Order: sequence, then structure tokens, then C-alpha cells
Amino acid sequence: MRLSKALLLCIIVLLTGIELSAQSDKKQELEAQKVRLMDEIELANRILSETQKDRKNSLGTIETVQQKIRLREKLIRTLDREVELMEDEEKQLQSQIDTLRVQVEREKEQYAHMIRQAYKSRKNSSRLMFILSSEDFNQAMRRIEYLKQYSAYRKQKVKEIEAKEMELEEAIERLRIQKVRKNAVRGQMQQENRKLSSEKLSQEEAIKTYLAMEKDLENELKKKLKEAAKVEAQIQKIIEEEIARAKALAARKALEDRAIKLGLVRGRDFSSNTTEERLESLIADAQKASSAANAGEISQPETFELTPAARSLAANFEANQKRLPWPVERGLVTGNFGPQRHPVVKSVIIDNKGVDIATEGNAPVKSVFGGIVSRRFRLPNGQLAVVVSHGNYFTVYLGITEVLVEKDQEVKAGQRIGTTYTNPITSKTVLHFEVWKDNQPVNPLLWLSRR
Repeated sequence: MRLSKALLLCIIVLLTGIELSAQSDKKQELEAQKVRLMDEIELANRILSETQKDRKNSLGTIETVQQKIRLREKLIRTLDREVELMEDEEKQLQSQIDTLRVQVEREKEQYAHMIRQAYKSRKNSSRLMFILSSEDFNQAMRRIEYLKQYSAYRKQKVKEIEAKEMELEEAIERLRIQKVRKNAVRGQMQQENRKLSSEKLSQEEAIKTYLAMEKDLENELKKKLKEAAKVEAQIQKIIEEEIARAKALAARKALEDRAIKLGLVRGRDFSSNTTEERLESLIADAQKASSAANAGEISQPETFELTPAARSLAANFEANQKRLPWPVERGLVTGNFGPQRHPVVKSVIIDNKGVDIATEGNAPVKSVFGGIVSRRFRLPNGQLAVVVSHGNYFTVYLGITEVLVEKDQEVKAGQRIGTTYTNPITSKTVLHFEVWKDNQPVNPLLWLSRR
């Protein structure tokens, strides 16, 4: 019965340790999320300090404040979850401490009982008499060995008790530190709640400023949306041209491969300058000459949407969904993908083909995956844009002031392709990023890694 109880206590301590380890992993994840949110809030503050310099940019101010409020609310939820985990961990630690105390008391009781028995034994007869009263030499040796083992067992018990007491003290200290940390997080949460209240007041002030110029700002926004629609039409045209070019290259390669299989030699019978009509005629002649059995109706060349290299690139791109790096190191998503009401001017509907990422001025813009630069072009407002093809996938980067790559240049994942553009009037730095599959835009946030 004693053995089963001791085993049960050991199992409880072991399970408690495992649960505490799992709680620790969750807490570390929340800590990382907290650091990231605080960094994004700090970035929002920097962006806000720039946009507030221009009174006419009240829309930008409201959007940034709204984003900061969302980040602050998420941070508070993260802190609240962290406190909950700490409280759960405290309960686990307290349970571990209670179990260890029971174990220490039991060990001490057992040791005390052992000492009492040894004392009684010493009163009745000495150890020497215990040995001398042996019937023979072998029994005497066994009794000497028994006394040695008994003495060693007592010493081992003392060490076990000391180890358990040390383990108990360490658990109590961990609990004390945990409570201090929990109080610190609670204090931070109270500070964040006060900041949130202040930011909501700031938002109300920004909205008042906006309402004073509502009509002018609404007209300005609609004008910008028309300009954005023209840019999107230009992007779609570029992508459709790239798709057509890729299909033409694939069809040409398939035709040349057929010619080579029939025995035609590149450089002698045909070259890259040979027209498709002429190449098809050469293929037909080669088929007729090969054998009478193979003569007959000429099959049409197989149509391929992509070359093998492009197909491989597209497959690799697709395999990295939700794992692609962000095009800028630090950034806030201020515009989400798809049709949506403007966050401030509710009468205006925005159909965003990508995401808008507010970031720092002169920040490096990097390709999110390896590919070929399809096009680089200038927008009507002077900004530059780059389109990179990844097979039948395309990534688009708008809002660049300096492009460091050329058309048809091969780029690697993480390679710098330009520098972010800062609007000299609004002081805003926003990179517009899009992902296309064939001629359809897809949500970039479903492709980028979680931040």
C-alpha cells in the first residue's frame, strides 16, 4: 500500500512537470507575439507622427490610429491570455509544492522511525554483541554486511530528504518569481488600457478634423481610387501579356522538341529564327520520310501552358504557401485584400487587389520568392513598380522609389529589388503588394508567413 501511494505521488509530480513545460511553451509564444505587437505599435507611432504634420491628411491619421487601436486591443488580449497562463502555472506549481511537502514529511517520518528503531536496538544489545552472538563465522559476516548496508541506507535517506527539501525550495522560489511576473504583466495591461483610452480620444479628434473637410477629402479619395483602377488595369494587362508570352514560349519549345525527336538538327535544319509555319512544314516532311507506316495525318503540336522550368518554379512557389517572407522587414497592413468599405469614408467601396503595407521610408523592398522580372514601370504619380513572375504566379510591388533590377533578370528569394517610396505631400510610406495566379489576384496574406 505504501509503495502504491509513493508511486502515485511520483506520477502526480511527473504529470505536473509535463503540464508546466507545455504552459511554458505557450507562454514563450505569447511573449514573442507581445514583442511583435509592441514593435508594430511603435512603427504605427512613427507613421502617425509623420502623417499628423499635414492637417489635410486626416484620413491617413484616422486610418493609422484605427490600426494602432486594433494592435493595442490585440496586445491587451495577448497580455490577458498571458496572465491566465501564469495563473494556471501558479496552480500547477502550488500543486507540485503541496505534493513535495507531503513527500518530504513522509521521508522525514520514515527516517525518524528508523532512528527510533536503531536507538531501541542499541539499548537492548550492542552491535558487537549482535555480531558475537552469531552461530558461525558466515552468519557473523552477514550481520556485519547488514549493519554496513543499514548505515549506508540511513545516509542515503538523509541525502534523499535534503534533495527533496531543495526541490521544494526551488519550486517555492519559482512560484514567488511567477507571481512577481504576473503582477508586472497585469501592470503592463493596465498601462495599455490607459493608452487605448487615450488613442480612442485621439481618434475622435481626428474624425472631427475629417468631418470639417469631409466633402473635399471624399472627392480626393475617389480621385485616387480612379487612378488606382487605371494602375490595376495596367498590371492586369502586363500579367496577361506575360502569360501569353509564356504560352508562346512553351508552344515553341514543344514544337522544337518534336522536330528534334524526328531527327531534325538545330542549327542545320532549323534555328530560333525559323518561323513556326516553316518548322511545322519541316516536321511534316520528316514524318513522311520516316516510314510509310508512320505516314498519314499530321498531329498538331501539344499545347503547354508553361515550360518545364516554369512549371517547376510555379510548383515550388505553390508549395511555399503561408511560408513566403514579407517584402519589407517592418510593416503594418493598413489595407486588406478584396472589396470593402473605406474604414473612414463609409460611402466609398474599395476593391483592393492586394494588401497595403505601411512601413518606413527608404526601407529595402525584397522579392518574396525566386523568379524572373517580368516588367518594371512608372506610375502616373512618379512611383515605380515591379512585376516578378514565378511560373504562372506573379508578385507585384508598387510604391518603390528606386528599382535595382532589370526586365528579364533572374532574382532570388529575399533579394532586394528596390527601396520604398515616401509620398512628399502626405509623408506616408506604403508598399502595395499583390499575388496573382494566372490572371486572377489572390489574397497575399494567405501566402505570406505569419508574423
